[in-house]
Amino acid sequence: MSKIEKVVALSDLHLGSKESYLYSKNPNYQQNQNALITLLNQLGPPDELIINGDLMELSLAGFDEVYRDLKAFIGLLAKEKLYKRIVFIPGNHDHHFWRLLVEQVYVNGKISNGELPPGNYKYSCCFVNEQFPNDNGKLTCQTILSNLWDDNNKKKKKKNDSPKIFVKYPHHVISVNSGNGTVQNYLFTHGHFLEDLFKPINYFMEPHQLEELEAFNNIWLEVFDYHIGHAGRLSDRAREIEEKYQKGDKEAKLIINKTINSIYDNVNARLKLSWWKGFLIKFILRTIVKRIPLKRQCGLFQVPIDEKLTESITEYITKYIVQRYTDGKSNEFYFSCDEDIPTPFTFVFGHTHRPLKGKDLLEKKVKIQDEEYPLANTGGWLRTDGNGYGDNAGVLVIDKSGVRWETLEGKLE
Repeated sequence: MSKIEKVVALSDLHLGSKESYLYSKNPNYQQNQNALITLLNQLGPPDELIINGDLMELSLAGFDEVYRDLKAFIGLLAKEKLYKRIVFIPGNHDHHFWRLLVEQVYVNGKISNGELPPGNYKYSCCFVNEQFPNDNGKLTCQTILSNLWDDNNKKKKKKNDSPKIFVKYPHHVISVNSGNGTVQNYLFTHGHFLEDLFKPINYFMEPHQLEELEAFNNIWLEVFDYHIGHAGRLSDRAREIEEKYQKGDKEAKLIINKTINSIYDNVNARLKLSWWKGFLIKFILRTIVKRIPLKRQCGLFQVPIDEKLTESITEYITKYIVQRYTDGKSNEFYFSCDEDIPTPFTFVFGHTHRPLKGKDLLEKKVKIQDEEYPLANTGGWLRTDGNGYGDNAGVLVIDKSGVRWETLEGKLE
């Protein structure tokens, strides 16, 4: 847990996407880049820059586009030298980046050191509560973020002044000294597990712990937000069929129903399911298909913090944080860790591309065990987020004065 004076946070840049304000081939890219760096300079150097998920568009963009825009973004940050630490928390659109990093460390790394990699049950634990810093010499891999920063310094003949760069998942906790002498706590997470679309296996088996939530739904995150987008002609065909299906096209319905029945028949032949388990699997498959929205935008895209989202946030905090890190031996799901998460905290998420502004940022809260948990959102950087002029783009600033939203509305094209 970090104890800091000031932090700047943003999310959902979707680098590589043609819809991103930081898409480097867009004619307005330079203007948008300048608007961001001007804002960051005005805010002054924070102790941490937190990138709260979906930094890279690994779902829909090509690796070449992602790499080009990521390189430009890291170059922009390196040029200004504003940061002591950068923390990146992967989201659903760049979850595959986290999966590859974990596999390099716990599978390839273990094997290269002559050790056994983890088994099935231990392997699932490797995907949560982990962090990989760029200055850890024991790691068998380096993150691309560090490499790009170092490359930028070499080209400009600068000394290696790289900040400490952490890749963490799924949470990052900070404590900030407030103006009245108290300490305020903030928990950051991207937020994709706040919606049912990204946890369909929960219909089949309810996770007890954070590891199970990730392990059960990891395969769906990878298929939906990575593999489908990188399957060439199949990707285009899948999107075409899904669009037609949503519009009620009979041929598309026939194709999808045949696919669902084929999956069910294969699962049933292998597992010899009872009738009710078979029915449940068919129900899950059909529910998943119905929930896939057009253009594969998430179900929480631009959704305000309404009653349904409030319930989801409350459930997530209660089950996967409070019961897990704060109740000690009194709870069977308690996870022994180096440092428990202090409560209450402000719950900071992204994913919806809809930042809280003004009174909403100060007043939106959930109540858990007689304690209030304020809410904040880190916005989004896609032209589809609103009117197309950056109305949901900006940065979240946290310091001794509290938390505030600094918008770039009207400054982006």
